[in-house]
Amino acid sequence: MGVSSSRSGDGGPLAGFLRARRKQVHPERHGLAPGAKRQVPGLRRDEVALLAGISTDYYVRLEQGRERRPSRAVLEGLSTALLLDTTAARYLRELAAPAGGASTVAVVPGMGTERLEEVHRLLGAMTVPALLVNRWLDIVGSNTPGALLHEGLEPQDNYARMVFLAPGAQSFFLEWPELTRCMVAALRTQTGYEVGAPRLTELVDELTAGSEVFSTAWSEHRLYEKAMDRKLLHHPRVGPLTLNQHVLELPGADGHRIWAYHPADDATSDAVVRLGASALP
Repeated sequence: MGVSSSRSGDGGPLAGFLRARRKQVHPERHGLAPGAKRQVPGLRRDEVALLAGISTDYYVRLEQGRERRPSRAVLEGLSTALLLDTTAARYLRELAAPAGGASTVAVVPGMGTERLEEVHRLLGAMTVPALLVNRWLDIVGSNTPGALLHEGLEPQDNYARMVFLAPGAQSFFLEWPELTRCMVAALRTQTGYEVGAPRLTELVDELTAGSEVFSTAWSEHRLYEKAMDRKLLHHPRVGPLTLNQHVLELPGADGHRIWAYHPADDATSDAVVRLGASALP
């Protein structure tokens, strides 16, 4: 079994992120010679420090968790050294934000009952399968085609639990290995500034205990933010489905998103119609 837990190993989330991402940067990408006797994957600590414009001792303290509040200039230097994209650089800033201080993402209590009811009505009016998920990937609502889309898979209360723990998931999701990597990276991205939250700790510990694939992927600290994706499914009742998944942001909704699945071809469109008709009395 791989390394456990949402606690990101010794030193805290920031330290764990730096260690993991340092190992993923090939020296050649910075014009550094890989060296025949290099003993670590990726960059050495002194190389990261040099590229970031800080002392090696200070960077070691960051990786050991003895320093947890680097300045913005240091964070920018680390982002450059570790070749972080926009999403990963934002996540790094969130990990370094003071506890209770300003974050780059606004946290609000939630959507509220009235808005939640309106979103459920919107889901009901959609003709394509649609789910409402929160930042923890809990499935908190769906329309009828959406409820039937993952028929046969249990549990269905949380999308990550369904992908990693449901019997039959690997044959249902035709690109399961790729999906697992994206799912882990998306979960980490969406919960970055709440990395120590009990809800995330509980979920990650459960998935780590139940899936070595999840455990390994979580330890890599990869990040993924999507607006659209292609999903290939094999539904037990209507057969193969090729769907374009659209992620619809709900501003000010505490991380809630609508996932709408639009058929990518005529065969899938016909299958979705049959799937919806199966729920009629």
